[in-house]
Amino acid sequence: MPVPNSTIDIVMFNMSSYTDWQHGIANRNMHILHTLLADSRVRKIVAIDYLPFTYKRAVRQWFQNVLSGPAGQVLGRGWGYKLTALNNYEIEKTGYVMPGAGGPDEIKHKLLVYSSVQSAWSETAFYRRLNQELKRLNLKNIVLWSYLPTFVGYFGSVGEQVAVFDAVDNWLEHSSYIKVKERIKVNYQTIRTKADLIFTTAADLAKLFNLPEGCIFVPNGVDFERINQAPRLTGRDIAQLPRPIIGYIGTIQEDRVDVELIRYLAEANPQKSFVLIGGVWPGLRKKIKERLQSLPNLHFLGRKSFRETPQYLREFDVAIIPHLQNEFNRHTNPMKLYEYLAAGKPVVATPGAGLDEFKDLVYLAAKPEDFNQALIQALQENGNELKERRMVAAAHESWTERVNVMLDKIFAKLDS
Repeated sequence: MPVPNSTIDIVMFNMSSYTDWQHGIANRNMHILHTLLADSRVRKIVAIDYLPFTYKRAVRQWFQNVLSGPAGQVLGRGWGYKLTALNNYEIEKTGYVMPGAGGPDEIKHKLLVYSSVQSAWSETAFYRRLNQELKRLNLKNIVLWSYLPTFVGYFGSVGEQVAVFDAVDNWLEHSSYIKVKERIKVNYQTIRTKADLIFTTAADLAKLFNLPEGCIFVPNGVDFERINQAPRLTGRDIAQLPRPIIGYIGTIQEDRVDVELIRYLAEANPQKSFVLIGGVWPGLRKKIKERLQSLPNLHFLGRKSFRETPQYLREFDVAIIPHLQNEFNRHTNPMKLYEYLAAGKPVVATPGAGLDEFKDLVYLAAKPEDFNQALIQALQENGNELKERRMVAAAHESWTERVNVMLDKIFAKLDS
């Protein structure tokens, strides 16, 4: 039957915690959630922080998200959970500015964050408590929206009319989830049967669900204005480096970044400055120290805030995506590609999901020698015409367009 009105409430199971986003970690989940907040068809979003399944992670999240976490109006609280209605000030800490936002005391009940560690002890107890807290919100036309394949008990647990799964990366190939690989493999098949809609960031991800034609490919996007309205940096670390500056922005993790390729490039180009911006995962720190930190033209600037990264991107002469050629990266659609293009920067990348679409604008190279030649070529060929073409291409890849596609599919389900 058709829905009685044109708005929905979303209960979203996240692949991150809201505090992670406030601390500079950006991913598709964050962009989609904040873009949904600005859409008039969405009445409320209850954002469920990443559900821990180990005691160690639960303890960390209890301190980070339950004991402290985002400020706002606390609507419910217990020993292992907290429900908070965020104000505009807390939302804007991530770097997003909500349309019509007021001062820090204006409570916007459109976004509520539910943080819990109960899933590490009892999934049943988690859902029971969650539903008790959701009842006070008077949600209507509920859409369950998940990014989390480590749990699947949420299907049917919140009274949803439509269940959505947005598949980001192949978690079976993620080094952090090796110990629960079989669990995730089984969960993907449960998602196949329980989800009404499955979106994927890479076409090949449909194979995880044995649905080669049954998933909807929705690639990543970009906030074009945010990238291009960033002010220039003056007197900061990167602005003082010798040019040209070859830059990378993103989490530096063992599944993703090709350390040996970066070393090869830095050694082959001693007069160029290589800049890596992003946090280094613990599993890669030893290798980074052994293989890269002694190179004088290689600079690790650490993680920058969501507001700062466009400023750093503006200083790049060439932006690179030096990713490993492995099964994990074969299923990733790098968000940084769209941000690099939006800034008009030449991009040199190893092959990956979605990159072929921009083969006329991106230099693709699988081997270190070819990557280096592409880097040199990108510097030589960079000009205003190519810069304009990159920016025009990126302008059509907005997060708003992505969310419109997703919401159209959801409302079609609700109306059927």
